Amino acid sequence: MDGGQLSGWACSVAPSDARSDAPPHHQAPAQVRLVVEDLLPPAQSWPMAEVAANRYRPELELEGRSAQCGFLVEGPLPLPLPVRGTGSVLRAFVLTPDGEVELSGSPQRLNPQRYRQLEALGRQGAARVGGAGGACGTGAAGGLHPLEGPWIHGWGPQAQELSLLIDGTIRERLQCDSQGRFHLALPAQVCDGGPHHLELLDGGGISLDARLELAPFELTPWPALLEHGHPPFPDQLNPLVREQHRSLTTWLHWAHAAGAPLSPELPRLHHLLAAAGADPPPTSPLGVPMALPTSEEPRVSVVIPAHNHYGVTRRCLLALAYAPTRVPFEVIVVDDGSSDGTTEALARDVEGCRLVRHGQATGFNQACHSGVGLARGEYVVLLNNDTQPCCLWLEELLEPFYRWPATGLVGAQLIFPNGRLQESGGIVWGEGQPWNYGRGGNPYDPKVSYTRQVDYVSGAALAMPLALWHQVGGFSPEFAPAYFEDTDLAFKVRAMGLEVRCAPLARVVHHEGTTSGVDTTDAQSVKRLQLDHAPLFRDKWHHALLPSGEPSREEAERLKDRGIIGRALVLDHAPPQPDRDAGSQAALNEMGLLQSLGWKVTFLPANLAWLGSHSEELQRSGIESIHAPFVLSVEQFLRARGREFELIYITRYTTVRDHIAAIKEQAPKAKLLFCNADLHYLRELRQALVAGLEGGAHERALEAVASTRREELEAMAQVDLTLSYSALERSLIETDSLGRAATSPCPWVVETVREAAPLAGREGLAFLGSYRHPPNVDAIGAFLVDVWPLLHQRHPALVLHLYGSGLNPEQAQAWADHAGVRVEGWVADTAPIYDRHRVFIAPLRCGAGLKGKVVEALARGIPQVLSPVAAEGTELRHGDEVLIAETPAEWLEQLSALLDSDDLWQRMSLAALAHGRSRYGRERGLALMARALRQVGLPVRGEA
Repeated sequence: MDGGQLSGWACSVAPSDARSDAPPHHQAPAQVRLVVEDLLPPAQSWPMAEVAANRYRPELELEGRSAQCGFLVEGPLPLPLPVRGTGSVLRAFVLTPDGEVELSGSPQRLNPQRYRQLEALGRQGAARVGGAGGACGTGAAGGLHPLEGPWIHGWGPQAQELSLLIDGTIRERLQCDSQGRFHLALPAQVCDGGPHHLELLDGGGISLDARLELAPFELTPWPALLEHGHPPFPDQLNPLVREQHRSLTTWLHWAHAAGAPLSPELPRLHHLLAAAGADPPPTSPLGVPMALPTSEEPRVSVVIPAHNHYGVTRRCLLALAYAPTRVPFEVIVVDDGSSDGTTEALARDVEGCRLVRHGQATGFNQACHSGVGLARGEYVVLLNNDTQPCCLWLEELLEPFYRWPATGLVGAQLIFPNGRLQESGGIVWGEGQPWNYGRGGNPYDPKVSYTRQVDYVSGAALAMPLALWHQVGGFSPEFAPAYFEDTDLAFKVRAMGLEVRCAPLARVVHHEGTTSGVDTTDAQSVKRLQLDHAPLFRDKWHHALLPSGEPSREEAERLKDRGIIGRALVLDHAPPQPDRDAGSQAALNEMGLLQSLGWKVTFLPANLAWLGSHSEELQRSGIESIHAPFVLSVEQFLRARGREFELIYITRYTTVRDHIAAIKEQAPKAKLLFCNADLHYLRELRQALVAGLEGGAHERALEAVASTRREELEAMAQVDLTLSYSALERSLIETDSLGRAATSPCPWVVETVREAAPLAGREGLAFLGSYRHPPNVDAIGAFLVDVWPLLHQRHPALVLHLYGSGLNPEQAQAWADHAGVRVEGWVADTAPIYDRHRVFIAPLRCGAGLKGKVVEALARGIPQVLSPVAAEGTELRHGDEVLIAETPAEWLEQLSALLDSDDLWQRMSLAALAHGRSRYGRERGLALMARALRQVGLPVRGEA
């Protein structure tokens, strides 16, 4: 590698069992494969190029070599380089009939200089072939590298003066050297530990590249700071500060929201964990014993095997006490023949754990069996003693068992002490070799952060029902004392027809190799058994191994999702917020139906937002939730991954309008399903009509309706199938498109209660809606003017309760000024709204589509009075499941009937529940979604 060029030479090799009499220059040129690997996380490999060694190398003639055996790698490279690590190397292999042979001089360590040369090579030729070039896709004129400490590196044209804009205000002038590179130090005012926006501009002010970087305010490594400094240290320096902060803020939130008293041990635990460091030495007595928050009626039995390294075990127990959880648990520590006084020290320092003592070391396998033998919980959790559980880890570990009853085994996401990912589930390759998925990556990357089926999970932190442990016999004895016992356990669980899942939101820090080391070639280490047990596992489970390609990052992305029949991309304007609007709940239900039919779902919001608990709920439910900064545009995501999807499910016509060109180009084979939610042009037309506009305003409103209608129909013309909740709207679509737009019913699913809350104790009327949606504001405004005065006069004690989000303070005050009206605002849980009030109303005068509030009310069994618009598309019948009113007199009559007659109330409540079950149950929803998939030729689970 020299001057931005990558070259070498290689000769063809004849098969070992064959003879070739052809002279070397008549043989086919050798094929050379070049890859970038990281030696620290084994088995991670990034293909760089494959070239023929067929170039003239005159200097080799002097050595008697064939002249046509040189190779040259030219840019641009097909794939971006991985982030450089301390173990990054470049390797070159010549392909032979007998396999691959590594060339002399390989591997080459990728120091920063060589890495930058490879990056430059990756960009070469981009301008010639029309490639995107720099990170912003603005051509191959210049770019920025990731920060290296306080240094900014980049490249650009030599003849121009470039500018670096920092946070849009600080401008640094710079010029490239003779090789087209530049470097400069960060300005002092930027070195503050926070994120900063860097943008490279050419001489004309055109942006060449931009990136967000965290600028350091110090460069001392965290381990050195712990060793040589004195606490407390600035929190943001700790690689695990996010997890510690989550724990602390959760304790504080519980104390504030629920009145739960804060443990007086909290400050002490925090100090002890910080003092323990990454490699705690043998520790002195605590003085005052630490009390674990264990339960005499545990749901979970946490079993911790330990062999020596008492300081490590104590740190694990400190973390266990510090990590907030509301799951009642017990702790069983198995001292597996320790010689460092572990049993005595635990008895001295810790209260609340049960101890098992082995007279001699038996190994991890048997130690777990001894601990599980004392377990009293419904679930058993195996936890290595060199781990640190994080906030709500038990809640997240148990969640898959509740969501997917066929789940038999669940593993945590394991994190290195430096904050990098150790494992997010495991893959077993076709030849039987296990692989830690995501090793060395970012634990917050969307691709590793969602619950999914996997081949196996690590025994360092796994959960399973105690009864199932006994049923399968726990760890198999042939894998004693350690290694492959967890992989074998997962295969035994799967052989019973149960599923193995990784729950990445259950985070556990793992100080890997504390007890057994990490070197498989060390004859004195138990780690050597990893190699010894590999063929034993392969022979035992050869019939269950699934075919795969060679281990690689690309193949891992294909295999990491087990138990699916296809990959679906769901594209919407923003992440769903089901506590804010009914459409969000519908979106969640539709993604859940796709999952139940066998599809792996990736959710891409056009605004690329991460919305905290809302986004985490998607991940918890098994949906890959994409967000910035991992993706910076919808188009960028589609360029990178569009071809992996067989199905793209799009919500809202504006989403189709804005992104259909990129979808068609980057995902040409995907079937396109479009859920329009409601007909926007129908809603806009009704809004214009009830507004009573005249003259020019009326004409402009109708022009806007016509424009929306045209855009909606154009969107439908570009997809394979349009889904609609309303039979009326499907008829309109078919009519207005002259039958060209294929349609299908879109499922709406709610869980209907077995019986409604009793009538006794209910009071008043209720309305619920998002007031960012104009039809809801119009409905209540008109109801308060036309109906409420008459109703309140007849029923003076009656109260109207208005719930929902997005109401501005001025409007809220104006409505609250009406006698008997209470503006309740947003509530997180809507179920009590339907359970505590006597009648639900939906006096909508405009709008379109199915009204989620109406269906939710049906599912809770509260009688309703609806306008014709609100009842539209539901197949609800006046006088049976609901009452329908249009004029003020009809509203007064129907509401008075439900307020005055308990018999009518009971009858309509039962009818509402029956309608909810028959029309909006999950089974019907699955059938409708399966029908839509079949309509475009896509498979569903259980069908050929």
